[in-house]
Amino acid sequence: MSPIVISMFVMACNQPVETADTGRVAVPWNPDLPPLVDEIGLQRGFTPLRAIIHLHSPLSHDACDGQGYVDGELDEDCLAELRDGICRLSIDVAYLTDHPSYAADLPFEDILLMREDDEPIELGGQVVGSRIHCDGGHDALWLPGIEDDLMPVGLEEHAAPYGEEANALYNRDDAEAIAAMISSGAQVMQNHPEQRDFQELERLQDDGLAGVELYNLHAILDPDERQDIYGLDAFGWVEDIAPFTDDEGTAEPDLLFLAFHQELAPNIQRWDHLAARAPSIGVAGTDAHRNVLPMELRDGERPDGFRRNMRWFSNHLLADDGSASAADQALALGRLYVAFEIFGTPTGLAFWYTDSSGAEYEMGATAPSGGTLHLECPSLSPSSPRDGGALPEISGAIYRDGDLWWEGCGSREITEPGIYRARIDMVPSHLAGFLGDDPEPYLHSFPWVYTNPVRIEE
Repeated sequence: MSPIVISMFVMACNQPVETADTGRVAVPWNPDLPPLVDEIGLQRGFTPLRAIIHLHSPLSHDACDGQGYVDGELDEDCLAELRDGICRLSIDVAYLTDHPSYAADLPFEDILLMREDDEPIELGGQVVGSRIHCDGGHDALWLPGIEDDLMPVGLEEHAAPYGEEANALYNRDDAEAIAAMISSGAQVMQNHPEQRDFQELERLQDDGLAGVELYNLHAILDPDERQDIYGLDAFGWVEDIAPFTDDEGTAEPDLLFLAFHQELAPNIQRWDHLAARAPSIGVAGTDAHRNVLPMELRDGERPDGFRRNMRWFSNHLLADDGSASAADQALALGRLYVAFEIFGTPTGLAFWYTDSSGAEYEMGATAPSGGTLHLECPSLSPSSPRDGGALPEISGAIYRDGDLWWEGCGSREITEPGIYRARIDMVPSHLAGFLGDDPEPYLHSFPWVYTNPVRIEE
């Protein structure tokens, strides 16, 4: 990789511009994102919340180049960068998942890392989270959790007294530990399911595991996992991102994600396997630590910066409102989809089921057979960047029990029980103008959206 120099590349304006040659509307690249509900409106009557799941603060021992928390001193600059990224991307819910080596040793309220005018969120007189008030008026929920062998998301208190007891419990994955995490308010997810065999996951599911990561950023970049699990060149991505990272490159640095993004089949296979046994939530894990590449790109930010990593994808919860309890409920129900917003924010997406009586069932629900499954494919939201030339090629497909069942969008009658989920793919032709001198290698089909399933039973 060529030496990296600093030269600001950020387009502060995101106003549409008519292009004379095509008559299409061009929208400049924007490193930030507008509030999701403002951008796409209510979805089937629900409030869409942009959620980051699996996120590390300076309290994780390996975050911030391993210097996030040293001798009791927090790296305030790193925390400020994390908070800035949450605000700039209009994240509605940040599900923090710090490693227990530091987080378990602190009182629960301390791991909220509240600053300035943050507002505590209380439940039954106990502080369970906080609300960050961003400049510009956006609010973001900060909800703590832990990542070790398991990932309890949305804890409302430590699952054991903080200190040695909590640390020991968070390092376990037995039934008793899972029960303690659940009783402390968490949805217990499996981080890095690709590292578990199917029998281990079945045992964990029987003990209360709520779901798994269908996608994890660390997994697609880790040299050992790339080679041993996904069959990829261990360090192939380092060369592939050169057009986005070289000092003389012309591709938008944020789009370096396209150099390595693909479906992680072992993760999807494990999710489908568990979903066939019992309801299983699928989420995408950002796993941002800001500890991979300590260098600056042409836009003045690191390749592994919090904002950049969170810009690539998020989980869209369909909640009753914007509260922490509503977000947790949507997550627990599996009423969410994963959106790779680096390609643009999907608007108009809907996936639901109507039974023979006309009753409607959302993602994550269990319904009787004999009804109709509906998939409305999305389009790009108004402020999604585009170069004003070609349009993206968007296609939809529905999978039944992990196998391709139907290609297309629309409504289909269901005659057989099964676990039905949808995937939306995209050829990002609309981004060609942001992809440097040779965009062709990146103009192929990518996963854009994964829905959670609807479970159809006899």
